[in-house]
Amino acid sequence: MALYDTELPIRDDILEAHQQLLDRWAHPGTWWSGAERLAIVEEVRRARDASEIPPPWVAASGVDGVCSSDHPLPARAVDAVWRLTNHPGTLTSDWYESIVGDDVSPSQYTELVGVVAQANSIDRFADGLELTRVALPEAVAGVPTRQSPEGVDVRKHWVPTADIKGPNVLKALSAVPEENVSRDILSNVQYVPSGALMGDLISDQNSLSRMQIELVAARTSKLNECFY
Repeated sequence: MALYDTELPIRDDILEAHQQLLDRWAHPGTWWSGAERLAIVEEVRRARDASEIPPPWVAASGVDGVCSSDHPLPARAVDAVWRLTNHPGTLTSDWYESIVGDDVSPSQYTELVGVVAQANSIDRFADGLELTRVALPEAVAGVPTRQSPEGVDVRKHWVPTADIKGPNVLKALSAVPEENVSRDILSNVQYVPSGALMGDLISDQNSLSRMQIELVAARTSKLNECFY
């Protein structure tokens, strides 16, 4: 079954990357189960498609009909998904401190951020082309690995990070390396390969010059209120 029902000439590497992400969502992650990871993606879609989006200072879990008593995610995780999806430019360290706690650890939050970003990226791709969003698979049974790299600590970010070199966009998810792998899978086909990020500023990729790619990236970041 085709990933997207369209005659548009979508590149094979994009289709392959999106399929890989679907598979990764369905499998247990580092801190969330496969069912919980898919629930994060489903909540991204609910947050994006809501007829009335609460303002950033209102916790989504407190709005009638958003977070049922049998929701697979903790209420604060639901709040994080909605805030990250609809109001990413309003995040503060105080808000982050209100999210993490007994039921959402800093590492769980980091993994959630990765999955939310991936889901928004893939769904916006479909929305922009007026395609039906990818159908989510069944969750794969199993438990999260719960393995952290050595030396993880709070440094320059709100969340703990590993002691690695590189730009902040790589460090931000470094406490949960598997989410950096997923980020790479998407970035390699929808932006530029990580290895070319700083070293290749002139070559063309998939009919766009690097300058054109950066123009689109900068405009997208601006529209998403990205302060990075």
